[in-house]
Amino acid sequence: MSRALVRRRRRRVAACTLAVVLATTLAATPASAAGQGGTTSSDSPDNPVAALAEVLATLLGSVRAEPTARATPTSTAPDATAATAPAATAPTPSATSTSTDTTTRTAEDDAETGERVDAEDADASAGGRPYPGDPTTEAVLVADEDDRLDEVRTVSSMVRWRQLDMTTPYRLTNGSTYTLVLTKREADYTVTDLLKLAPQTFVRQPDGAFLLTENLVVQPGATLALTAPGGLTLRLASDAERFVSIVNYGGKLVTRGTSTDPVVVTSWDRAAGAADVLTDDGRAYVRSIGGQVDLRGTQFRDLGFWSGRTGGVALTGTDRPTGGALESFGRELRDNVDAMRGQQQAAGTVPDPAAPPAGGTVDGVLPAGDLPLPEVDLDDPTFSYVAASVDDVTFEGNAFGLFLSSANGVDITDSVVSGSLVDGLVLHRFVANAAISATVVSDNGGDGIVLSRATTGIVLSEVESTGNADDGIELRGESLADGPSATGSPVGDYGNNSVANSTASDNGGHGIEVVGGRNVSLTANDVSGNDMGIVVRDPASEIAIVGNRLRGNARHAIALRDGVLSATVSGNVVEDGPNGVYLRDSVADVRRNTMSGMTLHGVTLVGATEGAVVRENDLAGRGPSAVDVKRATGAEVADNDTSGWTSTKPFWTVVRNAAQPLTVMWVLLGLLVLVTALRGLGRPRERRHPYAAQARMAEIVGRPANDAPLPPHEARQRRTGEVHGASH
Repeated sequence: MSRALVRRRRRRVAACTLAVVLATTLAATPASAAGQGGTTSSDSPDNPVAALAEVLATLLGSVRAEPTARATPTSTAPDATAATAPAATAPTPSATSTSTDTTTRTAEDDAETGERVDAEDADASAGGRPYPGDPTTEAVLVADEDDRLDEVRTVSSMVRWRQLDMTTPYRLTNGSTYTLVLTKREADYTVTDLLKLAPQTFVRQPDGAFLLTENLVVQPGATLALTAPGGLTLRLASDAERFVSIVNYGGKLVTRGTSTDPVVVTSWDRAAGAADVLTDDGRAYVRSIGGQVDLRGTQFRDLGFWSGRTGGVALTGTDRPTGGALESFGRELRDNVDAMRGQQQAAGTVPDPAAPPAGGTVDGVLPAGDLPLPEVDLDDPTFSYVAASVDDVTFEGNAFGLFLSSANGVDITDSVVSGSLVDGLVLHRFVANAAISATVVSDNGGDGIVLSRATTGIVLSEVESTGNADDGIELRGESLADGPSATGSPVGDYGNNSVANSTASDNGGHGIEVVGGRNVSLTANDVSGNDMGIVVRDPASEIAIVGNRLRGNARHAIALRDGVLSATVSGNVVEDGPNGVYLRDSVADVRRNTMSGMTLHGVTLVGATEGAVVRENDLAGRGPSAVDVKRATGAEVADNDTSGWTSTKPFWTVVRNAAQPLTVMWVLLGLLVLVTALRGLGRPRERRHPYAAQARMAEIVGRPANDAPLPPHEARQRRTGEVHGASH
């Protein structure tokens, strides 16, 4: 074999070795980067390095799976301020989770590794169904309604303070509409009274129902009782010509029916002879501003439009004392001042300006001088909050099923909220001490039940939220402001809410979602068939997720992400789904949960999870791993029972997980040295003179012409020396 051929073979071996090292390094780099929770430029399919790695990986018998993006549906929903309901928007992920999100892929079979990866994006909330009305027109109509009610309030205040003789109901004109104002009296206003007070606008129909074609306002001290033997059907005019409303302005609204003979309040399109199902020109509604509401055995159907306060049935407070409180205060002030003047005139003395009134004191009116310690009654019911009792009531087809804000002591039981255009049951700002039980909320266009910010002391028990387009139950506890604001809102978070023994199933978004807040308890609930089961996100603390059953949720059964500060996840039973518990950039104590039928991971940890504990869980299923910690740092994982877990990682996945770039390079270089050494063993070495192949000078140039033959003895000496030299 010629020397040139040997050199060519050596070059080929060296080139092949370097190619194998380069190919293995590039193929292993994406796997190692993903395992560390980071991203690399080779993730881009347009990158030439990625293309080269793709080709080389294909030659090695593996194919990389390209990342896929999950689209978030959008919807047109009423304005959050006007509707006073939180819009379904996708929150921005936290800075710590940005890098981990970019490496996340959909839960499909990965062609290269054979494993399925997490399907967690920014929010992936369903967003609800699009609102069917006209946003521009309806927003203007809401403002017009506010103006009309302001005018009613202004006239009512003038009547009280000027002591006008308006003790009987009166009517106000507002453009082309009328408003019948029911003034204070001891007896309730009934259907019979309305027939007398409004014979042209409150009319009995041939089928026994009553049609109302003007607005009603119930003043403080008045009670409107809608009831009748055998049931009552009240139709509120709502068509292209006009829509009317019933507004309890600090008084009392009572409806009394039974399950067999209910009170039915519905919108009515006079031209169509049916309920009004269009909202673009406004729609009839019922509202209570302060005061008291007692609803029993009643059905409210196809009411409301656009905003929460005009959304169907709205129970809202005010930012000022009720009219009854103002009237009482003014009367007491006048009587005490008159008594004081009378006593002073009888005594014939001039009062000391700094002395207290001789004839008595008035709450809230103090003399000049030293200030006494104030006495404040924060539970004074004469101020802004509305109180309500709702029992065996159906809200169907409204814009917002039932909307509450600034309410205290609300009790809702044995009721149904369904088919709303937006959200079903909404507890908006400053709702406190409310109990909701044995209530079904279903098939609404947005969330089923919403506990918005600044709600506290809410207890949900034995409620069922199912088939809603977005979340089943949403509890928001974030602060109203994060610093100085125009309204001066407080910066503290809210909470002290609970959901127990309830069902959240088959919703388009999450079963139960907690956004921020503190001291929230989710116990003994059945959560199934949702996009995700229970989700806690943003800086939430003291969250308890205990004893729930979660079945067949499309992605994570329980997810805590984006800054959860403290949570307890214990005693839950999770069945059938990709991920049991998903923890990202959050802290939680995950103990003694039972998971079966998982197809991806039992527990997944991503990002900064310092302080998180995953212990004593029973994990069963079939997937890449029972506990995935490749992308997390700082968590304590120990004593979990994974005997029921079957790993589905194929051979190449195991190789890729072990094939770190530097490790592969040094192993191959070591193999190259070893193979070279082994090839040299066992071969006999032929010892040759280093110049044996060289020609003698004499043979090349020949004998010189004048070279005489050497003497015999000299020739013999030279020959002897050559032999000795050759032997050496």
